[in-house]
Amino acid sequence: MSAQELTEFRWKNRVLLIIDTNNNLPVRDLQVNKFVSRNDEMEERDLVLFVCTEKEVLDNNGLKTNINPDKISYGEFQGVILIGKDGGVKLKKKFILEPKEIFDLIDQMPMRRSEMKNR
Repeated sequence: MSAQELTEFRWKNRVLLIIDTNNNLPVRDLQVNKFVSRNDEMEERDLVLFVCTEKEVLDNNGLKTNINPDKISYGEFQGVILIGKDGGVKLKKKFILEPKEIFDLIDQMPMRRSEMKNR
């Protein structure tokens, strides 16, 4: 992905941020794997995943993106943040979060309900 900022996803995708500025690799990898293993369900919900470390933002394949981590404000928080297509934060929870919780939340959103009707 060649995105420069998260705002480029507004109205196209929902964004899932895995925030790990403490470099807790086992926890981060477990959280990422829980979502990557359900890639079809993520695609169905137009959900893209990024891992934010202290120095870089990675895509779901672990590849560095052009997104500047300093432009993502998360303070000391470590966990998962869901950003809706409108750019608003819909969920912010500490590790470890089950994908079903995110999928259920998305499926209750008015925009997602409209998408399901129109498919």
